[in-house]
Amino acid sequence: MASELRIRPARLEDAAAITALHWSTVARSPDEVGPDILARWRFGGPWMAVESCAVHLNHLLRLPWGGVLVAEAGDEVIGEAEFYLSREAAPFGGLHLALLYVHRRWQRRGVGSALMAAVIEQARAQGLAQITTQPEPEALSFYRRLGFRPWRVLHEMQAEAVWRTMAEPRPLEAWEVPPPSLALRIGRYQCGPQEWDNLFPPLVLPGWSDLPRRVVALRLEGQPVVIALRRQVNDVAQADGFAWLPPAMPLRPAIEALQALAAAEGYAAVDLLLPAEAAEALRERLGLAWQRSLTLWALPLEGRLSTSAPQV
Repeated sequence: MASELRIRPARLEDAAAITALHWSTVARSPDEVGPDILARWRFGGPWMAVESCAVHLNHLLRLPWGGVLVAEAGDEVIGEAEFYLSREAAPFGGLHLALLYVHRRWQRRGVGSALMAAVIEQARAQGLAQITTQPEPEALSFYRRLGFRPWRVLHEMQAEAVWRTMAEPRPLEAWEVPPPSLALRIGRYQCGPQEWDNLFPPLVLPGWSDLPRRVVALRLEGQPVVIALRRQVNDVAQADGFAWLPPAMPLRPAIEALQALAAAEGYAAVDLLLPAEAAEALRERLGLAWQRSLTLWALPLEGRLSTSAPQV
């Protein structure tokens, strides 16, 4: 196996092969899902159609903080890893593994481990302190063998939109990325750069790229912050909320600002992914309703893994 496996940076012409390897693990066939690109995207993401995969791949390859590696056996692409380099304020920065995928015929043959070794090498070359990811339940044993451990437990909570007076926000564009002194502390489903990327999607798909989004900079408690709303795909009355804040700033002012922004934008409620400790502490005070939980895992590359509790 080792003699025939090669790990290399992805190229745009790999889009068709990457689409094929993603379909290899799906019970349904492309014909069953149909040719519509939006239907395929909603079924399994941009990798389900060559056209959307090519746009997604081209976008990641052009990002200064994005990267894609593929595993190749002979002339066949049999695995893929996508990642983001995050320079967010400590302890949130690092390399975030967004996706690790291996062709069904090549699973349990060391391809995933070889891709991870290359990803770790990328993180070390960038001087990053950790690798983070949100693993699928069936992959937990794989990541645990590599040294990953649970890093942050997060609760998705729903907050009602509330009319409040707030400082005049300044709308932001895609190129105005949050400064490295801030970290994504509300809405951290993946990592800061990836969620920022999702707020300004490169894929022009009706029902996704045209979802109303509001991304603004303002000051809370005398400190500059960035907050954002994105309307949910299946509910026009609700939005997902995001906030880039200083690492030690309490979360309550940002939550209240997101509630106020949601009311101003005409939403009834906003979903907020919060650290578990903050969610429990603020649940009754702000009338938050629990939705679901998820856990981010991390592999420390130097020193000890930071799990310090956030301010609420």
